[in-house]
Amino acid sequence: MVKFIFQEKFTILLIFLLIYVILTPFFALVLNEELLLNISFSAVMLSAVLTVSQKKKSRIVFVLLVLPCLVFIWIKLTVTSSEMFLAGVVLQALFNLFMVFVIILFIFEEPVITRNTISAAVVAYLFVALFFTNLFLMLELIFPGSFSIGHGQIMADPSVLRYFSFVTLSTLGYGDVVPITSQAKTMAIAEALIGQIYLTVLIARLVGVYATQYHSKRE
Repeated sequence: MVKFIFQEKFTILLIFLLIYVILTPFFALVLNEELLLNISFSAVMLSAVLTVSQKKKSRIVFVLLVLPCLVFIWIKLTVTSSEMFLAGVVLQALFNLFMVFVIILFIFEEPVITRNTISAAVVAYLFVALFFTNLFLMLELIFPGSFSIGHGQIMADPSVLRYFSFVTLSTLGYGDVVPITSQAKTMAIAEALIGQIYLTVLIARLVGVYATQYHSKRE
């Protein structure tokens, strides 16, 4: 069982991420949404321990990021100051960026393509969207009115910017949430470009490794 967990660590992390991104809003119909989001994102962070458990430097950085992040996530349930909220968003952004960095290194160091490798690629993509979610929230906190929906509506339901981030990353662009300021527009452009570049480079990498793996097996 322990061997399976370490072999499929990114698959496990992917499951927790999908629960956080997709399933939590449905459970929020009967339970407190903010509490559920805190629980599910805490599970994501804790399951991420598996992904950095083999490298000492990564473990140190991880602990320095995750512990304060967990504290701020749960404190903001009772303390509602904007400074506290901003601090939590910044810490989450650093955590998400760190996870993207760790996972991309893992993908490009892997000599073979496995289910865990593919899961890692999907996880990194989701963390990119979550990272930009935090950037958009920081932008709105520092420059209120950066988006077409009201500042009060965003503060009441920050998940609307998570929706905007995923829509932008995939270049779907429904147009119901629109960046207004030049800073917000630039950030949206950056996310759309990164999303496309990531998919292009990733597919090239996976295809190249798979081709090498396939020819090695035939020989």
